[in-house]
Amino acid sequence: MLLFLTVGVCLHVALVKHPDNYLTYITAAESLMERQNPYAPLERLDFFKYSPLAGLMIIPFSLLIDKIGTFLFVFFQYWLFFWGFWRWANAAGIRIDQSKAVMIVAFVSVITDVTLSVQICQVNAALFGLMLLAASQYTQGKTLKSGLVLSLATNLKLFPFTLGLCFLTDLKRKFWTAYIGGLVFWFSLPLLFLGFAYNLQLLREWFSLMIWDQTRNLEMLDIGNFLELHFGFSQTFRNPMALGVGILIGLGTFWVFRKGRHDLINRYLLPANALYVLLFSYLSESATSVLATPTIFLIGIEALRAKKRAWMMWTTWVLSLLLVPVFYSDIVPRAWLLWARSFHLKTIGYILLSFVLAGLIYRDWRQSPAG
Repeated sequence: MLLFLTVGVCLHVALVKHPDNYLTYITAAESLMERQNPYAPLERLDFFKYSPLAGLMIIPFSLLIDKIGTFLFVFFQYWLFFWGFWRWANAAGIRIDQSKAVMIVAFVSVITDVTLSVQICQVNAALFGLMLLAASQYTQGKTLKSGLVLSLATNLKLFPFTLGLCFLTDLKRKFWTAYIGGLVFWFSLPLLFLGFAYNLQLLREWFSLMIWDQTRNLEMLDIGNFLELHFGFSQTFRNPMALGVGILIGLGTFWVFRKGRHDLINRYLLPANALYVLLFSYLSESATSVLATPTIFLIGIEALRAKKRAWMMWTTWVLSLLLVPVFYSDIVPRAWLLWARSFHLKTIGYILLSFVLAGLIYRDWRQSPAG
């Protein structure tokens, strides 16, 4: 059923929607082949905000008919995410195929968000799929593979580095070697195709674009924008606040590793990192909310397993779904969607998920690993 559903969505995207983001990627790939600047402004299109390696990886799609290329691009993202999510859930101690109830909770927890992301040809689903895969590999002791996969994700769009830094606090030599060496490798790989000077020029253009992009007054869904919108806080507090919370998460991860509580790392580190990105990244946009799916899924699993007051967890699960994906989708009337966007309802959902996740971590911290 999932296969038929994803094929149907991919066909709709390719044949009906014709998303502008895909045209942005293809134009960037063509610029690379012509040795032009893929980061230059594009008329009526957004900037290309990914690494030179990402542009090279898109070139095969640019050689196809647009409809076929779009279909394959979206289909690949869907299934990379699903594969990574399945692997991460198993590594976190939750077998999705253990019962129909768990499969339904998993499906409902992720399908709306991942579809909202891929139907506009955003690449966040695929990038998050790589993060999920890397987290599962780390849990299984495959630190070399985990470091290489996570360094690739970091190369493509930078924000996965938050998870990489947390894993570095475990002080495992193999992961340090694979992650840091992987970053050098992936950033240097385009040299083989583009040459040293052109690749260096592209990296400078990319980083300059990222720095400039941060200065734009964009109404994103991070907590800095939310506090400014509703409470008049200055956005000058955004970066210090992000740095402070990031340091706390890093120190907390280091402490949990030192205490040997790998059960907490396996289940909660990736969801916590994902929520951190959503709340503190200056480019936390609607399509990025696919990063919230692991926490929503964990709340649904808690509701299934609860022996007392299960209704509270079910209510929280449903509320999370409403706040994060549903009110930003075509499922609701357009007036509701516009109100949710103007109010930044997703940000409230991220805050709710963060408090619930913190509560689950605290509860499990007080228990023994076996308990």
